[in-house]
Amino acid sequence: MGPGGCGLHPVNDMFNWLVQPCLEFIRLQCKFVVQTSPTHLAFSMMRLYSSLLAVSPDNTASSLTERLATCCLAVPHDQMRAFAYEIREIKEDESEGSEGLTSQQIFLWLQGLFLFALVWAVAGTINTESRKKFDLFFRNLIMGMDDSSPRPKSVKLTKNNSFPEKGERLEVRKGLRVPKGGTFKAGDWFLSKVAHHSMMTGSSQREEGGLSSWMPPNCPLLLAILCPYGDRIFDHMGAAIFCQHRLPSGIQDPGFPLAAGRHPGLGFPHSPGFILKVVQKGIRKDVQCAAGSKLRTTVPRIRTQCRSLRMRQRRLSVTWSIYDFYFLKQGGGHWYTWTEYITKEEENIPANAKVSELIIPTVETARQSFFLKTYLDHEIPMLFVGPTGTGKSAITNNFLLHLPKNIYLPNCLNFSARTSAYQTQDIIMSKLDRRRKGLFGPPIGKKAVVFVDDLNMPAKEAYGAQPPIELLRQWMDHGHWFDKKDTNKLDIVDVLLVTAMGPPGGGRNDITGRFTRHLNVISINAFEDDILTKIFSSIADWHFGKGFDVMFLRYGKMLVQATMTIYKAAVENFLPTPSKSHYVFNLRDFSRVIQGVLLCPHSHLQVSAVASVTKVTNSAFQDVEKLIRLWIHEVYRVFYDRLIDDEDRHVFFNLVKETTSNCFKHTMEKVLIHLSPTGKIVDDNIHNLFFGDYFKPDSDPKIYDEITDLKQLTVVMEYYLDEFNNVSKAPMSLVMFRFAIEHISRICRVLKQDKGHLLLVGIGASASKLSTFMNSYELYQIEITKSYSSLDWREDLKKIMLQSTVFLFADNQVKDESFVEDINMLLNTGDVPNIFPADEKADLVEKMQTAARTAGEKIDVTPLSMYNFFIERVKKNLHIVLAMSPIGDAFRNRLRMFPSLINCCTIDWFQSWPTDALELVANKFLEDVELDDNIRKAVVSMCKYFQESVKELSLDFYNTLRRHNYVTPTSYLELILTFKTLLNSKRQEVDMIRSRYLTGLQKLEFAASQVAVMQVELTALQPQLIQTSEETANMMVKIEEETIEADAKKLLVQADEKESNAAAAVAQGIKDECEGDLAEAMPALEAALAALDTLNPADISLVKSMQNPPGPVKLVMESICVMKGLRPERKPDPSGSGKMIEDYWGVSRKILGDLKFLESLKTYDKDNIPPMVMKRIRERFIDHPDFQPTVIKNVSSACEGLCKWVRAMEVYDRVAKVVAPKRERLREAEGKLDIQMQKLNLKRAELKLVEDRLQALNDEFEEMNTKKMILEENIDICSQKLIRAEKLISGPMDRGCPAAGDPLYNLTGDVLVSAGTCQKQWLAQCKNRVIPGSSDFSLSNTLGDPIKTRAWQIAGLPVDSFSIDNGIIVSNSRRWALMIDPQGQANKWIKNMEKVNKLSVTKFSDSNYVRTLENALQFGTPVLLENVGAELDAFIEPILLKSTFRQQGVEYMRLGENIIEYSKDFKLYITTRWRNPHYLPEVAVKVCLLNFMITPLGLQDQLLGIVAAKEKPELEEKKNKLIVESARNKKQLKEIEDRILEVLSLSEGNILEDETAIKVLSSSKELSEEISEKQEIASVTETQIDQTRMGYKPVAVHSATIFFCISDLANIEPMYQYSLTWFINLYMQSLHLQQYLPSLFEKDKLVFSLLLTIGILKEKKLINEEIWYFLLTGGVALDNPFLNPVSEWLSEKAWAKWFVHPRCQD
Repeated sequence: MGPGGCGLHPVNDMFNWLVQPCLEFIRLQCKFVVQTSPTHLAFSMMRLYSSLLAVSPDNTASSLTERLATCCLAVPHDQMRAFAYEIREIKEDESEGSEGLTSQQIFLWLQGLFLFALVWAVAGTINTESRKKFDLFFRNLIMGMDDSSPRPKSVKLTKNNSFPEKGERLEVRKGLRVPKGGTFKAGDWFLSKVAHHSMMTGSSQREEGGLSSWMPPNCPLLLAILCPYGDRIFDHMGAAIFCQHRLPSGIQDPGFPLAAGRHPGLGFPHSPGFILKVVQKGIRKDVQCAAGSKLRTTVPRIRTQCRSLRMRQRRLSVTWSIYDFYFLKQGGGHWYTWTEYITKEEENIPANAKVSELIIPTVETARQSFFLKTYLDHEIPMLFVGPTGTGKSAITNNFLLHLPKNIYLPNCLNFSARTSAYQTQDIIMSKLDRRRKGLFGPPIGKKAVVFVDDLNMPAKEAYGAQPPIELLRQWMDHGHWFDKKDTNKLDIVDVLLVTAMGPPGGGRNDITGRFTRHLNVISINAFEDDILTKIFSSIADWHFGKGFDVMFLRYGKMLVQATMTIYKAAVENFLPTPSKSHYVFNLRDFSRVIQGVLLCPHSHLQVSAVASVTKVTNSAFQDVEKLIRLWIHEVYRVFYDRLIDDEDRHVFFNLVKETTSNCFKHTMEKVLIHLSPTGKIVDDNIHNLFFGDYFKPDSDPKIYDEITDLKQLTVVMEYYLDEFNNVSKAPMSLVMFRFAIEHISRICRVLKQDKGHLLLVGIGASASKLSTFMNSYELYQIEITKSYSSLDWREDLKKIMLQSTVFLFADNQVKDESFVEDINMLLNTGDVPNIFPADEKADLVEKMQTAARTAGEKIDVTPLSMYNFFIERVKKNLHIVLAMSPIGDAFRNRLRMFPSLINCCTIDWFQSWPTDALELVANKFLEDVELDDNIRKAVVSMCKYFQESVKELSLDFYNTLRRHNYVTPTSYLELILTFKTLLNSKRQEVDMIRSRYLTGLQKLEFAASQVAVMQVELTALQPQLIQTSEETANMMVKIEEETIEADAKKLLVQADEKESNAAAAVAQGIKDECEGDLAEAMPALEAALAALDTLNPADISLVKSMQNPPGPVKLVMESICVMKGLRPERKPDPSGSGKMIEDYWGVSRKILGDLKFLESLKTYDKDNIPPMVMKRIRERFIDHPDFQPTVIKNVSSACEGLCKWVRAMEVYDRVAKVVAPKRERLREAEGKLDIQMQKLNLKRAELKLVEDRLQALNDEFEEMNTKKMILEENIDICSQKLIRAEKLISGPMDRGCPAAGDPLYNLTGDVLVSAGTCQKQWLAQCKNRVIPGSSDFSLSNTLGDPIKTRAWQIAGLPVDSFSIDNGIIVSNSRRWALMIDPQGQANKWIKNMEKVNKLSVTKFSDSNYVRTLENALQFGTPVLLENVGAELDAFIEPILLKSTFRQQGVEYMRLGENIIEYSKDFKLYITTRWRNPHYLPEVAVKVCLLNFMITPLGLQDQLLGIVAAKEKPELEEKKNKLIVESARNKKQLKEIEDRILEVLSLSEGNILEDETAIKVLSSSKELSEEISEKQEIASVTETQIDQTRMGYKPVAVHSATIFFCISDLANIEPMYQYSLTWFINLYMQSLHLQQYLPSLFEKDKLVFSLLLTIGILKEKKLINEEIWYFLLTGGVALDNPFLNPVSEWLSEKAWAKWFVHPRCQD
């Protein structure tokens, strides 16, 4: 049926006509980006077709598409007819929904959309080259040019509903542009006007007025130049000056700045120079308008653009592809280029935009956005496949974030090689709600969109499946998965799937077709050059349009072109290999170069001088050469810094040199002339090219600018280092040589950029710490502990994300590969899925709302938007610095498994230090060592020679023995520091020994000189002693006589004293009795007086004023009158008896009126009261009931005190009457005592005279006796000194100082060679450089101690020199030793040696090994960490590095989470049983790696001892005892000798007076004699034993040879692993003639026999090593003039090879 009908047959016919041939063609002729099945492709096409037809993907439509897909498998025609009816229903539904559309338009839509769906579904998964093939094939097919697939008659294809021809003009929608294959600036708005009126439609209409009113249809290129300067200027030029001719079809302007001339068939006949003249002519006509004024000042820009146009006008022709168009259902349907899908808003770049966040719209962004919208609207799962850097992730994420928030809920996750199905399920489920039991989905009314990036990254499990993908497949297949806990079914609804991945290969896997069958696959090819140019030119124009001179717009294009050249050359030349797995380049590297150039603002791209040929109205010219230098610097930082060898670096240098000349038209010599004094630029010169923002530490803001003063740069770096050390708890000792400054500058550059992350290959933690400080960031590092888990890791990640920081993460901190997976996610997305629990996330969202308001951000206040705002802050503020070692497989595997380590990081590969760096470092660290200048230079030169020669030796070492040894900068520093430490210690040791010996000799010389003096002194003292003895005897007789007289006097005095003492005792007794009686009355008297003190005149006046006082008052006053002896007044009795009575009241008032009344009472003579008064008081008052203080108190307080006084007087008088007789007796006793004491004192005086005379005699005697004792002592001392002097002179010190000459002189060379562990050629080099050293150097002579060495051998150290040197290295190394000990020799030695020091033995596998280490660190005991593997636990890193710090004078170490007090006595030994472990540099530099494998000599000695003990056990036992005893005696002798030297050196004054020193010397002499006697006996015994032992030496030599032959079997078969213990047991069994079973495969027995034979012959010196190695390795014979004499059994080839050896020719 034709177009006017229902369209039943055309759709069927198109399907049958096109689908099968296309499937066949792409299967046979094309390469798929993702392999899939024809059925899937056809099904995908019908799903896309249904979506384009706006049919909802319900069950009917889905069924339709599935059945239509089977047509590609030759479905019978009758079934296809049934499908056609369904197509008719689709068309009818479409017709009902599209009012005004004719049947013809619908028919054209069906055909056009079918073609579009076929191209993008069936042929949308092939690569770029295949697309070109398919484009040609498909055009021929639809044009009916393929005879095998003729076009059906029912299909009517016209130009409107078929793809445009190559070079054909296009119809453009009004308001859209006409680019080719890319998008252009929003400033190209003019094209829509021109195209609308002058292109395909052929319309001759013009818009009235303005630019388009006169513009001919063939001049868009000119319009592109002049458009920015306004329409009005062209009104004065006239259209007549332009010709209507066209350029030849297909000619375009490929590189015009605004890219407007890329449309086919458009052009103009006039030259750019002519155009320029026209413009200038228009200006000269005085066009008075704003645009004209602007144009007058911008002629240089037009001139530049015209020149560019002239050079590039006719280069390329237009080549449209079927992939460049999409079909628009408008009118009859039209084909438009993808760029017309882009809106103006998308093309505008805001002035304040950040480069790292820009997405420049291109063809690919348009395509991807189109399919995202189409498939999401119709809920079709999709997969984008394309190489890294094509914007898959960025575009999709940006699209999803801008979806309507009320409809869609995005959920983005990245897969890595370690992503598990559990993780995938958790991440997806975390964004879904539980609607009801077993049903999960987004909030009702919304749809969740799950975007899975890097879909094919998960590693395949044992059976080839990828568990995360299988989980997604289960969901796509069945709509559910199962609960991980109870396996209940969980239905998933309203969830859409979008995926993206890179092409399989390089760590990315093929994914199963069972999953891809659910997805519509769209391949995204690598960007073509014009798209890249468009993207980065847009960024460059945007940047250089902000304050730069107009010339920089042109150089911006050159910069983009030059970067593209370098990028493509890098991809082509630097291919990834196993050793260069990081040689992976993508567009992110391109972008990093551009971003780096954009760091420098316009204010710093200018020169100071103004040079002009014409007048310049503004400021100085901006320096283009500086821009080129900046570009060179940035391409070096992005591409060059990751190169690993000199060959690659030289290639890159030539690339940059050539590109600079070709693209910028400047030679590198001209641009970088200031870097080379000779004017010739080589690669090393560019290392002096620095750009950075750190040169001025105090500037604000810091500007990224060129640094030319390298000396000042070194000063600035040292300033930063000093500042860092001032504030850091762990100061760094760095030398700021150029190499170090380079890396610091590189790190600073990346940290300055948004989303700047670093991958430092070769470690570089110190540079990272300093660079972080220079950029004012906080550095964060995790603390690895034994119990550090994934939970701790995620807590650390939270801290990192929540603060602005630099996260330094080293590969030795990777306890689990999931750590690297999280880092991969953090690098790529800025987020780690499900890292925040719900409560923490809610709190975080709340904080982000506050932060958004503070920052003035206009963001939807939804949890999703706030969390996205948080993630953007994380991306902005977080910088991740990864420090990894390139050695081993781990680095390569991680790059393969986690692509973000390359894609999201700037790589800095640390090279070996250059020679100048080695010299600077050595000079820096040796500057405080006391050396002559010439010797210092020679030492520095030797250090450099050591470093370089060990590199070569390490290569030979590996090639010969397959053992790894790494030479790193840390090794060099360790060499210098070891030399420095050993030299200082040995100098102190030798100086101390020499000083002690010299002091001892001086003391001995002094002793010898004192002998004669002391003999004279002794002779002079003897007569004095005799005279003093006689005088002392005479004095003793006189003293005895005086003593008798004094004793008699003393007896008389003692008798008188006895009598006087008795009298004194009697008097004292009477006195005590009187005082006791008075003690009774005194308290009452004192209380009465105290009561009187309380009275005052007012109280007395009150009593006096009483006219008729109460009875108690009268009674008291009467008593007072009686006490005073006053008489009463006589008055008539008031009762009327007629008698006269005594009245005391009148008298009382009188005395109360006396002012001194109270004073008279206080001074009352209590000792002389008349008896009559006291009698009256006692009779009348004392017993009266009212005469009580308590009673009177109630009447009058004043009378109370008077009453107390009277009663106290009565008590006192009563007591005084008793005491008076006693006092009389006391006076008598005291009188007698005084008389007696006078007599006694006279006698005492006489006795004193006698005693004084006696004491004088005694003092004189004592003085004489002391003088005698002194004389005797002097004589005794003098005699002892003579004896000591004889002993000293004849003692062991008379042998003199053992060191002849200057012992310090040879130390420098000896210690230098010892620090590097000697090589023979090093000794010769030292002599050549005139470094003083011993002629018979050996490590044991320089650093060894014979006493210690003997003790080590007793503890089990083999006796050979190699093992002894190992022991010396262990004891003198600055680092803890890690010993390769497959035979257990080191283990045995250390356990025996450190047993007395409470050695702790542990392994990493022990549960308490952390506690063991902590206790040992604190208490200073040794630890043996045995049986370690190829990696060491990161927990012990502080111990290996000895990272201690001091706090309040105490040294501490942070070990994990604990801070432990560090003891200087702590020792750590590490051993491994591995025969040939491969320790990576990061491990090797932290330990002293030693090979403790047994040597032939050491094994021979052990075996000789065993056989001697078997045959002569008594002699062997005696020898062993003698060895132990001799070692003990020598140790004691050494200790005593040291003690002698110490005593002699510390002794002050006369050594002959130091008895301790003399005793030490005496004991040492005795012990020396004893040892000499034992040594004589030992010599005889040792001679006997050695004679016996040497008889068995051939057995030991032969057995040792067998052991090493057996050990070599491991090179034949790894199963042949034999320990030394096993061999010794076997050896002992053979001595007992016991049989043992062979353990070799039959195939290896002959080889073992050969090895055994050769080994035995070698031991007997019967094999020439040169011939033996020639036999093993062979040679190449070019010409053999001699005939083969034994051709019957020796081939000609073998004879020729054998003849190659010179000795064989004889």
